[in-house]
Amino acid sequence: MSMLDQFRLDGQVAVVTGGGKGIGRGIALALAECGADVVVLARRQGDVDAVAKEIEERGRRGLGLSADVMDPEAVPAALDTVIEKFGRLDIMVNNAGGNLDRNMHALPDMSLDKFNEQLTLNMTSKFWGAQQAAKRMTGPGRIINIISIAAHKPSPGFGTYSAANMGMISMTRTMAVELAPRGITVNCIAPGVVVTEMLKETMKVGDEQAEKMFESIIPMGRTGTPEDIAAAAVFFASPAAAWTTGQFLDVAGGQPN
Repeated sequence: MSMLDQFRLDGQVAVVTGGGKGIGRGIALALAECGADVVVLARRQGDVDAVAKEIEERGRRGLGLSADVMDPEAVPAALDTVIEKFGRLDIMVNNAGGNLDRNMHALPDMSLDKFNEQLTLNMTSKFWGAQQAAKRMTGPGRIINIISIAAHKPSPGFGTYSAANMGMISMTRTMAVELAPRGITVNCIAPGVVVTEMLKETMKVGDEQAEKMFESIIPMGRTGTPEDIAAAAVFFASPAAAWTTGQFLDVAGGQPN
C-alpha cells in the first residue's frame, strides 16, 4: 500500500455524532471524500439529511439519523440501524458536545442539574458512544473522541465542560489499552477556537466579533475551520494511524495550553 493509499477509507463505514453542523459536518464530509460511507447523527433531522445529501454528492452512501446522544437508548438503536443498512461499523466519531443552553455557568453558582447535564453531554455520552460502537465492530476499528483544548486549563464559565474534556483524555487512554487486543484504536482531538454557531451563540457575538476576539491569542493569527479538525480526524480514522492509539492531538493554531 502506498503512503497516499494509507489515507484512503474506501469500504469503511463511519458514524459522526453531532454531524449536522460545524465541526461534525466538516468531519463527515472529509471522511466521505476519502472514500467512507458516512452516517450522520444529530437531533435535527433536517440538518443530518442535508449533510447526507452532500455525502452522496461526493459519491458515497450517506444516511442522516435523528438521535439525541444524551438518551442512553438512542445511540445503540442508531448503531443497530447502521449495521442493518450498511452491514458494518468501522469508524465512530464522538463529536456531539458543548452546552445546551448556550450560556456560561460559573462553578460556584452552578446547579447540580446543570453540572450533571454538562457531564452527560460532554463525557458520559462519548463514553457510551465509544463503548456501543466497539461492541459492534467486528474487525479493526477506529474510535475518535472530539474534545477541546479547554481540557488543559482553567476555563471560567466553562468549568464542567473543561473537566469533562479532561476526563475524556483519561478515558481515551484507558479504553485504548483495553481495546488494543481487538485492533481498535481510540484517540481524541482537541480543537482550539473554531467559530461555529454554538460558539457565537454562547459568547453572544457575530462572526467578525468572534474573529477579532480570538485571533490575537492564537499564534498562527486566525481561528480554526471545521476542515482543520477534519484533517486530523481523517488521519486517526485511516490505515496510516493503525499503530497510533491512546493519544490526544491539539489542533489549535499553536494556542498554548
